[in-house]
Order: sequence, then C-alpha cells, then structure tokens
Amino acid sequence: MTDASTEGPLGNAGWAAILKTGQLGQFALLCLGIWLHAADTLLVATAMPAAVLEIGGDRLVSWTLSLYLLGSIISAAAAALAATALGLRRAFVIAALIYTVGCAISALAPNMPVMLLGRFCQGVGGGLLVALTYVAIQRLFPKDMWPRLIALMSAIWGASAFCGPMIGGFFADIGLWRWGFWTFAIQALLLALLVPVFLRPTRGAVATAQRFPVWRLTLLSLAVISVATAGIYVKPAISLPLVAAGAVMFFLFLKRDGSRLSNRMFPTRAFDIRTPVGAGFIANLALGTAAMSFTVYGPFLLQRIHGMSALGAGYVIAAEAVAWSTTAMVFAGVNEAGERVVMKTGALLILLAVTLLGPAMAEGPVWAVVLLSIAQGAGFGMLWGFLIRRVVAAAPETERDSASSAMPTTQQIAFALGAALAGIVANMAGFAEGGAAESMKVVAIWVFVCFVPVAAFGAAATWRLARQSDVEAL
Repeated sequence: MTDASTEGPLGNAGWAAILKTGQLGQFALLCLGIWLHAADTLLVATAMPAAVLEIGGDRLVSWTLSLYLLGSIISAAAAALAATALGLRRAFVIAALIYTVGCAISALAPNMPVMLLGRFCQGVGGGLLVALTYVAIQRLFPKDMWPRLIALMSAIWGASAFCGPMIGGFFADIGLWRWGFWTFAIQALLLALLVPVFLRPTRGAVATAQRFPVWRLTLLSLAVISVATAGIYVKPAISLPLVAAGAVMFFLFLKRDGSRLSNRMFPTRAFDIRTPVGAGFIANLALGTAAMSFTVYGPFLLQRIHGMSALGAGYVIAAEAVAWSTTAMVFAGVNEAGERVVMKTGALLILLAVTLLGPAMAEGPVWAVVLLSIAQGAGFGMLWGFLIRRVVAAAPETERDSASSAMPTTQQIAFALGAALAGIVANMAGFAEGGAAESMKVVAIWVFVCFVPVAAFGAAATWRLARQSDVEAL
C-alpha cells in the first residue's frame, strides 16, 4: 500500500502521475459508486411526479429525499468502521448490494410507504459507496494526488446534474418510471460483481473486535430526523424546537463519539475551530448549509418570479454543479502557495453568491442569477478537494479513515440542515401562502440574506485553515 504521508512534495503529482500508478482502472470502478449516488436524487426528482400519479402519497413526497439523506448520512458516518471491520472490498460489495435491493424495492413499490423503504435502503447503500470511495483514495493514492482525484469525482457529479434528469424524464415520459430504478439496480449489481475482481486489497487500521456504535448512530439518526422533520412541518412553533432538538442530539453524538479511545466515527476535535481539522469541518458544515437555499428554492423562485419553465430553472441550478466540476479540474494541480489562494478565493465566491442571490432572484435579471449559480459552484469546486486533503492530512494517521469518510458525511448533514432552515425562513416569509410575484420577491430576499452570516462564518474558517503553513496543516 502507498503510504500517503511519505510521498514527495505537494504539486509534483500531475495528471500523468495518476496513470503511472496503474490504479486508474480501480479509481474508475469506484467512481461508478459516485455516479449511482450523484445521479439518483436528480433522477428521482424528475420521475417522482409520474410515480405519485400511480401509487399516490403526495403528502409524503418530500420524505423520498429526507429518508434517502438519512440513510446516506448514517451509512457514511460508519464507513470508516465498515472498511476496517470488513475490509474495503467487502464493504464496497455490501454497499452496492444494499443499493441494488433499495432500487428493486422502489421499482416494485405498490404504494408510497414501500417506496420510502426503498429510498432509505438506496440512501444507506449510496452514502456508503461515496464515503468508502474517499477512504479508498487516501489508502490507494499519495496525498498530492488527492485534489486531482477528487476533481475527477466532482466531474462525475457535474455530469449527473444533466444525465439524472434526462434519464428520469425519459422513463417518466414513456410511462415506465419504474425502469429508472431498475436501470440503477443493474448498474449497482454490476459494481458488486466487478469490485472483487478488480479492486486490490488495501491495508488500513488494524482491525480489532469492536462493538457497532448503535447508540452513536441512534443519536445521529435522531438529529437528522429532527432536522428533516423541521423542514416539513414548517410552522415556527414546531420547526424551531425540532431544529434545536437536532442540534442537541448532534452535540450529544459528537460528545459520545469524542469520549471513545478507539472506534471513533469522527476524528479528534472535529468542529474545534482552533485546529486545522476542526476548521475544515466547520467550513464544510457552514458553507454547505448556507448554499442550500438556492438548491431548494431556486427553481420555485425562478418559475414564480421570472416565469421560467421547470426545465429551464432546473438547468440554472445544474449550472452550479457544472461550474463545481469544471473549476475542480482546472485548479486541482496548483502548487502549495496557489492552493491557499484558491481556497480563500473559493470561500469568498460562495459568500458573494449567497449575499447577492437574494436581490438578483427578486429583481433579476435572470442572467445575473445564472452567473451567481456559476460563482457558487465554482467556489465549491475550488475549495472542496483541498479542504478534504488538508483535513485528512492534518488528522492523526490512525484517524485518517474516519476523517476522510466524515467529511462527505458532514456535507450531507449540512445539506439536511440547510434545507430545513431554508424551509423555515421561506415559510415565515410567506412562501407557503403562495401569492403573486411581488410576495415571492420578499421570500427571495429573506431566504438568502438569513444565511449570509453562516456563509461568512464558513469563509472565515476556510481562511483560518488556508493560512496554516504546509508544516502545520499537513
């Protein structure tokens, strides 16, 4: 196994170096798991209206995302433990099979409750596949290659932003929405068959007899469920206590996890801004939370204020993913000094987008919204790969598996938190009552401006991490 901590200086590993490792085929296979997870949500978003017409359950539609997200967060949080206890290859196979079963349940669902069961299983499998891929990267490749590999992963997310809606829309339009799920079940089954053949064994932390973290996962599950429920029952008297309860549960989860001498799901002092690891996790959580208003309410506001079609609004949102992928690829090879500049610039672009999206969405023009969508995506693309590399490299060697899998888990938590908080703000501003474009303009202002302080906090944490010298941070 390559010891990432003993590789050459940062920036010496170009794109050709990835080919020289002889492991690009393995990486491509792992990226199939990324594709399954990334395209799934957008496929379901376009196929679900047709599904509801057949199986009913309109009031439970939002839970198709919430339960998928819950399953993804829980499994991703346990990914490092699964890789250690089962081995990376076996963990990948199990994750792919769980995802396959989830797709099959959704495809065969006679009603919405069964559909939700399938979506939860898909989330468990998909979240585990993504987190295990991050674990595999830090085990299989030297750390100076990580930003480029993560950039390639980001390119897959960008491709899924276009392919997911097209696949789901195609099957829905011809009246075969169930085949959208079957298509992904077949791909996941293929992944489960190929991993034992092509993925070489890796050596991680020494496996010891450990109890599965039932109580910690229970606390994390309750935290996610509380926040997700707050995004559905959006009356302040209900939503705010639910969000507070979610925060308390997450704090208890971190406290219980941090008290463990081994078998931790998050690295030591995660979310302690005084450390590089903590600053990185805070930046991840805060910036991800602040960016969710655009994802959740951007399509509605573009249609209700500016009269855009659903497809057009969807592709304005997709521009963010494409910008993320593009900038991740462009900046992946910068040197140490350039890395710090790119990280700081990326954080500022996200802060700028969150600050200006409210006025742009309310008053237009639409091209300004498009530019800000691109700016927000570009900011994440410039930041994400380096953020992960610095956090994982700064973690103690025995905690690098947990750090690499906990970063995408934290991102998922940020998405859930951001969606719930955006729902509370939007409905307090009058979104639930509908109304004319003028009333929607008020919603547009508030649903973004309330997250400017959160984005600023995330940017500050990013700058703190970026200021670390190569010796301190890496």
